[in-house]
Amino acid sequence: MMASSSPFRSAIFASIRENLAKSGPGDRHDEPPLSIPHATSDAAVDLLEVLRESLEQVGAKYTFVKDESEAADRLRAIIDDLSATKIMVSDSPRVHRIVNTAGLDAIADASREELFSSDVGITSAQWAIAETGTLVLESGVERHRLVSLVPPVHICIVLTSSIRRSMAEILELADVDANPAITFITGASRTSDIELTLAIGVHGPGELYVIVIDDQ
Repeated sequence: MMASSSPFRSAIFASIRENLAKSGPGDRHDEPPLSIPHATSDAAVDLLEVLRESLEQVGAKYTFVKDESEAADRLRAIIDDLSATKIMVSDSPRVHRIVNTAGLDAIADASREELFSSDVGITSAQWAIAETGTLVLESGVERHRLVSLVPPVHICIVLTSSIRRSMAEILELADVDANPAITFITGASRTSDIELTLAIGVHGPGELYVIVIDDQ
C-alpha cells in the first residue's frame, strides 16, 4: 500500500481505526495486541495454526522452523527444488545471515534489469496477520521492496514474535509516518479479466513461500 504524502497516510489509517472502533460487537476485529508467548503454549500454537491455514488457503507454502540454521536448510531446499540461480535479496541482516548460512549466491541492491531477469526474491516481513495470511513489509525498516514484488517467486522469512491475529492490531502498531510505503501481501499475485478468468503471477510473484522462525 502506498500513499503520496505523510498527512494523507496518517488520515487514511486514522479513518480505518475510527471505523473499526465503531463496528458492532459481532463485526469487531480490534482485539488488543497479542503478546506471543513461547511457541509451546496453547495461544502461540493456535495463532501459528491460524496463520498456516490462512497461508495455505491463499496458495502460499508454509514452513515452521526452530531457528535460523533450520531456516537456512529449508531455504536451500526450496532453491534447489526451483533450480533457481538468479537470487535477489533485500537489505535485511537476517535474510543475509540465512542466505549466507545456506551457501547461496545472491545479489543485494539489485538493479532494475537484474530484478526483472531474476528467479527468486528473498525478504523478511515486519508483521504477519494470522486471520488472512497477510505479510506486512514496512519500507522504513527494510528497503528494496521490489524484491518482494518483481521476481516470479517470493520467499519471505517471518518471526513468530511478529505474528498478530488481525488487521486491526497491525493498524495500531504500524508507524505510517516512518514508512514511505507499507506493502500488504496475501498469497501470490492474482488478477482476473472482465470475464472473471483468474490469472496467477501477472502483476507480481506467482509463488509465495513463507518460512516462520520460532524466536520465542
